[in-house]
Amino acid sequence: MKTIFTICLSCLSLVIANAQSAGKSVFAFLNTPNSARSVSLGSNFISTIDNDISTAWNNPASLNELSNKQFFASYNNYILDINSGYASYARHFKKYGTFAASILYLDYGKFNGYDFAGISTGEFKVQDQCINFSYGNKLNNKFRVGANLKYIYSVYESYVSNGVSTDLSGIYEDTSKKLLMTAYARNIGFQAIPFNGSSRTPLPFELAFSISKKLDHLPLRYHLIFHNLQRPDMRYTITETGLKDESGNKLEKKMTMGDNILRHLGLGGELNLSKHFVLRFGYDHMRRKEMTQEQKRGMAGFSWGLGFRIKKLHISYGSASFFAGYSINQFSLNMNLGEFYKSK
Repeated sequence: MKTIFTICLSCLSLVIANAQSAGKSVFAFLNTPNSARSVSLGSNFISTIDNDISTAWNNPASLNELSNKQFFASYNNYILDINSGYASYARHFKKYGTFAASILYLDYGKFNGYDFAGISTGEFKVQDQCINFSYGNKLNNKFRVGANLKYIYSVYESYVSNGVSTDLSGIYEDTSKKLLMTAYARNIGFQAIPFNGSSRTPLPFELAFSISKKLDHLPLRYHLIFHNLQRPDMRYTITETGLKDESGNKLEKKMTMGDNILRHLGLGGELNLSKHFVLRFGYDHMRRKEMTQEQKRGMAGFSWGLGFRIKKLHISYGSASFFAGYSINQFSLNMNLGEFYKSK
């Protein structure tokens, strides 16, 4: 494990030393929500310690004793033929910690190919895939740490690329106050083989911090997520607004500092109505500002979902609005395989 953490820290130093610009990264599918829970809470960063092993995708420190023999699967249909899926399995070892293996894929469907002369070259597929190995362990009664090691593979017709990345996370837990604080560093790595004819491109590196607390007199756990901390200033100016002043000069639109601060913030909540039923909701200000239309704002940026247990199965549903008139819908299934058979 010392070797793994040495490699992770080396990658982190490399990425920080070569900071990247927004919109200039590869393998953006790594930011795809991998579970209905993350969709409904409006963020990929979930700071909890329970039996949901899907949280290890971005927060490996969340792996714990309850993760043992847990199996998780999720499916999402985005638009038309675009589909994504995620599956994971974990085992806990008392002396060594908790290990998990998972896979995420994104399938964009079939396309018709043509050469420069317009002659058909047949159908081809476009896919993104990532295989992930996670490790999490408890240092003491207050702190947990974890790391991911990911192999990334993308194929777009004859254009192929792969890469390697890691995620690091640490959790501070105060059981008396029912408080969790988590720090993340994700997508630390590099593009090993670039797409044909292109140069290497940085990965979508991100720093984030979250606070999660369960209220004393209400069955509610709220989540505050501060994301994209590696870019404290995300302000930009829109020069082509289509508006003009009285003199006929073009009017520009600038982002305010208040808007910039809010774009780093995500909110989420989980209301446990019983041991077998939970309601979830979330809001992401950046998504709302980036995806809404001036004429019709809709519910972009807002999300919701629910989770319930049927015997040995935990089923979750999440829905998030990306722009007016369209929402994504994700379904997840979680189960403890150890409950389906007896150990000898």
